[in-house]
Amino acid sequence: MKILTAQQLKKLDAFSTERQNISSADLMQRAASKCFNWINKNLGLNHSFSIVCGPGNNGGDGLVIAQLLSENNCDVECILLNFTDKNSPDYELNLTKLQKTECKIRSIQSENELESIKFNGKIVIDAIFGFGLSRPAEGLAAVIIKQINSSRTKKVIAIDLPSGLYCDELNAKEDQIIQADFTLTFHVPKLSFFFPEGGNSVGKVIVLDIRLDKSFASKLESNYSYITPSKVGGFLKKRKTFSHKGTYGHANIIAGSRGKIGAAVLSSKAASFSGVGLVTSTIPLIGLNVMQMSAPVAMCDDNYGTDCLEGKIEINEKHTYGIGPGIGKSPATVQFLKYFLKEVTQPIVIDADALNCISENREMLNDIPENSILTPHIKEFERLAGVTENSLDRLNKLVEFCKEHKVYVVLKDARTIICSPQGKCSFSLNGTPGMATGGSGDVLTGILTGLLAQGLSSDETTQLGVVLHGLAGEFAAEKHSEYGMNAESLLEEIGEGFKMLLKI
Repeated sequence: MKILTAQQLKKLDAFSTERQNISSADLMQRAASKCFNWINKNLGLNHSFSIVCGPGNNGGDGLVIAQLLSENNCDVECILLNFTDKNSPDYELNLTKLQKTECKIRSIQSENELESIKFNGKIVIDAIFGFGLSRPAEGLAAVIIKQINSSRTKKVIAIDLPSGLYCDELNAKEDQIIQADFTLTFHVPKLSFFFPEGGNSVGKVIVLDIRLDKSFASKLESNYSYITPSKVGGFLKKRKTFSHKGTYGHANIIAGSRGKIGAAVLSSKAASFSGVGLVTSTIPLIGLNVMQMSAPVAMCDDNYGTDCLEGKIEINEKHTYGIGPGIGKSPATVQFLKYFLKEVTQPIVIDADALNCISENREMLNDIPENSILTPHIKEFERLAGVTENSLDRLNKLVEFCKEHKVYVVLKDARTIICSPQGKCSFSLNGTPGMATGGSGDVLTGILTGLLAQGLSSDETTQLGVVLHGLAGEFAAEKHSEYGMNAESLLEEIGEGFKMLLKI
């Protein structure tokens, strides 16, 4: 699904109402009804609600939600921020309808009036600003945003996007943005959701389909999209009854050095849970006993060094290679990597220490096979492509890097970004902060290598692998909490991720 700019979203709204022969007020009713239904299903109606509305169409959404809650006998208060006398027509229409209900309505003219408003213990619904905001909140809006953020609310729900957050630009200060627990966004996530400069404000993102015209949306130009489980589930190939281990490919994980054999274990075990037929672990001799006891599903090739990888590896064209976790940066390993990159011709997965070796020996960039998959975290990427000023600058450098070197990059972060050699970027909403722990990236390397070995394209591998990795993290967090999970917890849940994708 394409990620659209604020201007494109306006065009899409306008086209959809014309094509579907409905009014903008009808579309507002549709969107607000979706929000009400989500609240009813996921949180229930037995709460006290405070809905804070600005004067535009986002505020109009809030007014309709207030009306629906009131009609369902909820304890609801609607707070109208009158910081302009230019209310949108649909806002005025729905305010008139709301005034005919039992909803308590408070019209706020000045900052002094905000002192009597209490949000503690309530579900607050933020409908102050929509996707058209392009400057920091000020006056009444700025004060009430801070007031909501400092209150002991039960939950905060943002409608479309948290007020104060820009749609497709970066925000300077999070304290100028509503800190939502949930963001009920319409049609597609907004680009700003995927960046740390403001993205922490959105909480859990729920994408609501309000039936905008999909044909028109598909014609809008965008280099950005977001990945959904329903999309990547289609990449899974049905396994034939009459098949064997050789049918599903051979993943070869090149990993480990003295003190870092755990990285090799995690990657090899992750590959074995990816559906691949065979796994080989190419490791230094020091890791042999650990690997055979910890990952008996993997065959071991320990012919390349004692404490670290060294020598000249013999490339097997039937193997799909993943290289880097825990290999270190010894001079012998750097030479091993240089030889490997010159000899291998098929797409490979490159991670961790292999990326750091390449960043310090940049001539190796020219030897990476086309359509290979690089999986750096932000600092590793900056070592490869240069220091960046902010997330948008980083995104631009990511596009340039992938185009120049004809590779895929999976830029690991809270919202992982996949960039193709054509400069198209896909964002993932799956995952959890519990995955911010050592070894999570090693698990991703194993998953990607195993999927690529099964014959998926690099494009399919990156998207399916990132979603599967994120789902495993979510299932692990449900079972152990975000505090009590680690990288091994992800291994246990890869199968649950597959089960979910196969049901879609």
